[in-house]
Amino acid sequence: MLPVHRETLPTPNWSAALSACAAGCSDSPATPDASQPDASQPDASQPDASQPDASSDAASDGPAPTLMPRVIALSAMGHDRFYGVTYDGAGNIYAVGPVADSTAATADQRSVVVRFRPDGQLDATFGQMGTATVNMVVGATSEVARGVVVQPSGKVVIAGTVDVPGAMDTRDRNIGLARFNADGSVDTSFGTNGVVTLDLSAGEVVGTAYVADGFWGLAAYPDGRLLLTGSQKRTGGTDSDFAVVRLSADGARDAAFASNGVYALDINNRDATPRTSSILPDGSTISSGYMTESDVVRPVVFKLTPAGAPDRSFGTNGVFSQPVLAAATEVYAVGLQGANLVTAGDGRNAATESLDWLSLRITAAGALDTTYGTMGYARLDLNSFNDNARSVAVLPDGRVLLVGGGRLTETNSDAMLGVLTANGARDATFGANGLRTFDLGGASDFFWGVAVAPSGRQAAVVGAKGVGTGGTGNDDAAILLLPL
Repeated sequence: MLPVHRETLPTPNWSAALSACAAGCSDSPATPDASQPDASQPDASQPDASQPDASSDAASDGPAPTLMPRVIALSAMGHDRFYGVTYDGAGNIYAVGPVADSTAATADQRSVVVRFRPDGQLDATFGQMGTATVNMVVGATSEVARGVVVQPSGKVVIAGTVDVPGAMDTRDRNIGLARFNADGSVDTSFGTNGVVTLDLSAGEVVGTAYVADGFWGLAAYPDGRLLLTGSQKRTGGTDSDFAVVRLSADGARDAAFASNGVYALDINNRDATPRTSSILPDGSTISSGYMTESDVVRPVVFKLTPAGAPDRSFGTNGVFSQPVLAAATEVYAVGLQGANLVTAGDGRNAATESLDWLSLRITAAGALDTTYGTMGYARLDLNSFNDNARSVAVLPDGRVLLVGGGRLTETNSDAMLGVLTANGARDATFGANGLRTFDLGGASDFFWGVAVAPSGRQAAVVGAKGVGTGGTGNDDAAILLLPL
């Protein structure tokens, strides 16, 4: 097993630039952090037995250049993770996630942004030795920042799901945003003391569950306006809708977009599981996620015009929701490949199968592109246990980089990368048949986000060393720079 670099912040210097390593894959796979479960994920925590996929085979890197991820303890005693990442125009890297001082369920979670220079060194001129922190809701036991963007002004905006202070039900949630100045100080001109809170709907108990607002994706327009992807309770109903929100650069609802800045998509009164949004060059937007209908998990990819109306030239009334695998097809992220869209997620054909990585290609008209992979999709299995892809980046040469986690055993998961050719075949030049795994030191290691540098010569991948359910210690953030 090749080394993983670990250290504790704050620190004024790092011993080596990440991009100088062409180093360190280990052989294994990963799943999402058990301490942040995805309630809508079908049986992701209980892998099934065999996977009858002829293309399935375990990764074993063998003699290949290594890549060395860094595991960083932002908090010595509490959980910390990176969920999102972006670059600014100068090639600096911003990684975002939650941090707490202890692993107790009552610990006050905060949101953290860490800035790295293009060479992978911590940028000590940002915040406190490279780290900037904000507490969007003081005392919140759930403040999960996932999105980060850099505006043209150099200001950094983050977003996440946050507790509702004083809520009658502790499961109630809002969407929170915070903005930092270019030096990492909190920008108190943004919202109230640097924080904007969006309360899209009143939460409600439904059976044993609670339907409330949620957040997953954040994107920025070239002029600094903000686009958020989340969910809200359906007006007059008990299920959740997909919600796309546009804000001004300063965090105010954009009345020129949809209805007072919010577009809500309801599909057959089914609960929505939203994921990310992307802004296309013409100002239209693509949003992703999934829903369950008749016990089948269906992908949801929908397109809006620049004004926030359904683009009816795409799919069916603006929506692609075609079942691809018979039991489950989930879309967590979408990348633009020319005029087409490629996705990252997971799926399976039957409840008796394990979940595999799944990448679809959807045409500009919103139809499954059957020339991609096998009849429109690429399915990647590591070793017949549950594997989950969570983000995607289209590389300058058209290849597709997927990130997430995979398992070699039922009880041990590692962070994982996968590369597909432009047409959805495994890239045999990358790792073992297109897959490379990384043991970050935990039982539930995972990569959550990826971004490509403006130069196109490097990708930043972020995630966490996860101790998993019943594990000792605490989760720590992780970052990997991948030369392209």
